[in-house]
Amino acid sequence: MARETAKKLETKTVVKCNDLEVLEGDLNSPLWVMVTPEEKLKVVMDIDEYMSMMEALKQAMKENIDLKLEKAILSEFPIDYEDVRAVVLEEMKNSDENIQEIVKKVKTQHPNLFYNLEIDKLF
Repeated sequence: MARETAKKLETKTVVKCNDLEVLEGDLNSPLWVMVTPEEKLKVVMDIDEYMSMMEALKQAMKENIDLKLEKAILSEFPIDYEDVRAVVLEEMKNSDENIQEIVKKVKTQHPNLFYNLEIDKLF
């Protein structure tokens, strides 16, 4: 079971502790601080809590990227947000640039997707 869990977590390290010495606290706690023989500190957590934490982190990262993407696109006055978003997401797959740079690049390459607002002519 430990090896299958390790594969899910994409790690090859599985440790079996035979002789545990509890310095403080309770073994029933879902989170432990472990001292290695080299006096390094490691954090040990219950697998369900770890998986839950990782899912929450992935969701938070996704929401963060979505918000940054929305902000960058809307700041350029798109005609159709969803069309621009699709083009930007496709461009992101092939680029290491940040979101703002990609949106500006898409605006340059596809000006028909954005309103042409010339502020000088408005006043």
